[in-house]
Amino acid sequence: MKTTLFRTLSVVLMLASSVSFADTLVNVEALNQKLQKNNAGWVAKDNWLNHLSKAEAQRMMGLRNTPAADVQFVAPQKWTQSTLPKALDWRNKDGKNWVSPILNQGNCGSCVAFASIGVMETQLNISSLFPNLNVRLSAQNLFDCGGGGCNFGWFPDAAASFLMQTGVTDEACMPYTSGASGEDVACEAHCADASQRTFKIGSYSTPSLSVMDVNSVKSALQKGPVVTTLTVYADFMTYAGGVYKHASGDVLGGHAVSIVGYDDATQSFVIRNSWGEDWGEQGFGHVAYSDVSGVGNETWSFDIPAAGGAVSLFTPRDYTYITGSFDFKGSASYTSTDSLSFTVYDKNNKAVWNSNCQTGTCSTTFDSTKFADGRYEVQTIASNAHGDKLGTSTRQFFYVVNQQPTLKISFTGTNGTDLSKPVSDRIEFLVNTSTSSVPMSSMEFHFKNSSGKETTRIANVVLDQMTTGWRTNLVPNGIYEIWMVGRVTTNSMNVATESQHYKVTVQN
Repeated sequence: MKTTLFRTLSVVLMLASSVSFADTLVNVEALNQKLQKNNAGWVAKDNWLNHLSKAEAQRMMGLRNTPAADVQFVAPQKWTQSTLPKALDWRNKDGKNWVSPILNQGNCGSCVAFASIGVMETQLNISSLFPNLNVRLSAQNLFDCGGGGCNFGWFPDAAASFLMQTGVTDEACMPYTSGASGEDVACEAHCADASQRTFKIGSYSTPSLSVMDVNSVKSALQKGPVVTTLTVYADFMTYAGGVYKHASGDVLGGHAVSIVGYDDATQSFVIRNSWGEDWGEQGFGHVAYSDVSGVGNETWSFDIPAAGGAVSLFTPRDYTYITGSFDFKGSASYTSTDSLSFTVYDKNNKAVWNSNCQTGTCSTTFDSTKFADGRYEVQTIASNAHGDKLGTSTRQFFYVVNQQPTLKISFTGTNGTDLSKPVSDRIEFLVNTSTSSVPMSSMEFHFKNSSGKETTRIANVVLDQMTTGWRTNLVPNGIYEIWMVGRVTTNSMNVATESQHYKVTVQN
């Protein structure tokens, strides 16, 4: 692994050396002066990343669908805040370092694979109660067999699904070479006995889903690191230490990293990057909860049971909305699995439905019309031929929606914001939603300029009351029409409601 890593880094350094040192992404001296003047709380330094061309830097941003920075959906603080520790860092948890080593993705948009592998390796250490387990997994195998590509990147949800359903080989079976070559590798390039060297996660969840919910992410971090996405600006490439908060520079694209901790004293997440130890604090960094990059707004948490086997629930996933019939799918990797059972629980944790199938990977149809609309949970159990329980999946929650719901949504300016007067910088709205049955499945913030160009930003988790921040300094000055749309979308239903429209003058 070390040979591959060093070869990747040396090629990238040679690439950087061919660029004039005057031709950098960021003027580090000027940036540090600005940071010091504004008491920004972080410092920059020149590094190999800063000497990439803009096109080369953008190629490393391997996240499809770059997170939006102009609109921010924020969940209210919950009571759980007081029950969580004020800081957590898996690099020093109970006096031990559980986090796998920093790697370098090199000249390829493979950040999603590296972030996912980093979380999985660390979770294996945690699940085994052995911080030095030192399992090295293949980012190349995950990326190329899962559907990623150096030139167009990948999706974290697809990576999580692949790790659960197919799994990934060890690094020795398919070493990482794309960072040095910049080229994709055929999936068939893995070793001949790859199927006997495969690791899987038991399940995955999404602690936060397009909404800034710091407490949900902190709660998930109690069990281990999570994958997250963020928008990268040019100044992030030169981060050297402190708590990063965007100060200047153009957007380069979307990126994936892992969060390995947090610190309420500095109001920041601790991230593990995939750009080698020359970046940040030897490959790690602190990013402010409130940073415009959107760090922590979307996260993926992996569950890895004890060795011997795992039970996975493929569908439904958390936040699934079901109308009528829906197929539940599961799988177990225990060699003696004879059957799977699916159990549905109501809001009182009472088992209200059960079904069995007689193979280790199977599906069963759930008829939701026999149940009242609302929230339910489902779990899968694997058993052997004698009826002995071998393992259990984590629970996933879903909503039954058979009656068309009545929806309402409204919003007002907060902190003295008067929408009838010109606005500037970041303004905030208090959004109130209500439904006759289940929570809305999504909420949209729309803004349309005077020429009719309409932009939509979507939150996939909707609470009865939440805030939406609009960074008006990221859009041109002018008159805008703004409104909210709330939806309940299921496998066969789409119900929407629209708020009042406002005319707003942006004047920065």
